[in-house]
Amino acid sequence: MTINRNISNPRLNVNNKNNLQKLYDIYLESERSNLIKRSGAYLKAVIVFPNYYGVAMSNLGFLRAYELINKSGFISCDRAFLQDDASKGIISIETRQRLVNYDFIFFSLSYENDFSNILSILSAEKIPFLSKDRDESFPLIAAGGVIAFLNPEPVAPIFDLMFVGEAEAIFPDFFKIAENGNKYAILENAVKIDGIYVPSAYNFIFDKKRPNVLSEIRHLPGFPEKIKRKWADKDSVFSSSVITTKFSELSNINMIEIERGCKRGCRFCSAGFIYLPQRESKPDAVFKAIESLNESDKAGFVGLGTMDSKNINKIMRFSLDSKKHFSLSSIRFDCLDENNLDLIKETGIKTVTLGIETGSYRLKRMINKDISNDEITAALKNIIKKGIVNIKLYFMFGLPCEEKNDLDETIDLIKIMREEFIEASKINKRIGLLTASFGPFVPKAWTPLQWENFEDPGVLRKKARYITDGLKRLPNLNVNINSLSAAFTEAFFARGSRISNEILIYSFINKIGLKNAAKAKGYGINDFIRNFDKDEILPWEIIDQGVTKKYLLDECLRGSNFKTTPQCFEGCKRCGVCL
Repeated sequence: MTINRNISNPRLNVNNKNNLQKLYDIYLESERSNLIKRSGAYLKAVIVFPNYYGVAMSNLGFLRAYELINKSGFISCDRAFLQDDASKGIISIETRQRLVNYDFIFFSLSYENDFSNILSILSAEKIPFLSKDRDESFPLIAAGGVIAFLNPEPVAPIFDLMFVGEAEAIFPDFFKIAENGNKYAILENAVKIDGIYVPSAYNFIFDKKRPNVLSEIRHLPGFPEKIKRKWADKDSVFSSSVITTKFSELSNINMIEIERGCKRGCRFCSAGFIYLPQRESKPDAVFKAIESLNESDKAGFVGLGTMDSKNINKIMRFSLDSKKHFSLSSIRFDCLDENNLDLIKETGIKTVTLGIETGSYRLKRMINKDISNDEITAALKNIIKKGIVNIKLYFMFGLPCEEKNDLDETIDLIKIMREEFIEASKINKRIGLLTASFGPFVPKAWTPLQWENFEDPGVLRKKARYITDGLKRLPNLNVNINSLSAAFTEAFFARGSRISNEILIYSFINKIGLKNAAKAKGYGINDFIRNFDKDEILPWEIIDQGVTKKYLLDECLRGSNFKTTPQCFEGCKRCGVCL
């Protein structure tokens, strides 16, 4: 699915409260919603996305949580976002109330780079950053989203509780203990519920001789040693955009979830492991969502591997027969048969995004994404011949074991793809644009590559220059290097701990960068982007993800030996999730 970065936002100076009110009026007028709030609600909640409105409204998890909270029957939930002007506090878009006036504040966390925005929002509301510093006069502050069950520790001390898993599975039990609205009663009863984490009940002890190395995790009596991640069963998996708006980054696209999880086992992909097992939405639910679309809306089929869905062909055909155009969030090379390409062409898609990662034969085997360059090039030609004129390619650099020859193989692949792109485009009598985007590899928790280091930023800068020099001045090719600074921030927190939280707060209060904040607190920056020992306790192991550490270690070893592993299959028991 192509994200529209040229959003036609209203031209208002939002550094003015009156203009913020006007902006929110415009946003609300643009929204089409199928959510009906219940009038009998007696508790008030606000769900906060720690980024701007357009980003939030493109996040299906945020919209799904907003929908489920409002369906609780006793909670009326509003939305709030990051504001340019927060001098008079953060207000919700629906009722323009301050956050401190709600019974519950729910944060939806999707990106490590938004962590400082959490502090900006709390600071604007004069809410103490740490849960231990807040008494009963403050709302209960909770967090969910992928960060909460990937690695919550860099922000865990901020929250009274965190939802470890999927909202469809956890909220029903949470609502049972939340009905009386008493903050301390909720926290006391949360221990009885799988998937709810109360960070204040846990003490992380670090090695005195080795900074940022965890030696022990202690917990209060009655609390579990680990928090079991809770996920929805296959019959509960389905969501679609409860609200659409032209001001989202996806601009009037109604996101329709057709599957959750991925069976491929790419070793760098955290989502591919934490959403296991792969589950598909029921076709009837998808068809109903397609039929409900307005004429101006477009269906956006989302999932980690939409083309892997056994129902994707039927879904695309139904959408076209219903005269509803669609887009796809991800496309797999090995799923692009003639029939699927014809359906994609029929909907009028002019841009396709393909994740290639690397052109290096050995690195493809290392990350368990083993598709030959010849197959990639052949698929590209087939796509162009179908009249899809613009291709976006995604690559990584800074991968473990990466050498100059690996970069050369990637550069050579792009040059070959460009030549084939131009040649195949002649059939259409129009040459579009081939875009190659490069992002630094960031090791993520709960992946086989979680022990690897984030490459030194100086080395990454040199590699970025080498890539751009190798591909410069080639017509019909656009090369983008993603922000190295943003990648460093992501890496700093992706495998962070409660020490990372201390540094985050110090950085925010003193208005200095993470590197200087770490140094001021007595840490070297390499303490946070280093290789982790295979036998050390990892901060995110407070969570029982279902995937066993043994399986991840085995996969790490196979990767370092450039051996691939077959994808999940019916009856597969390898990783531990389906035991």
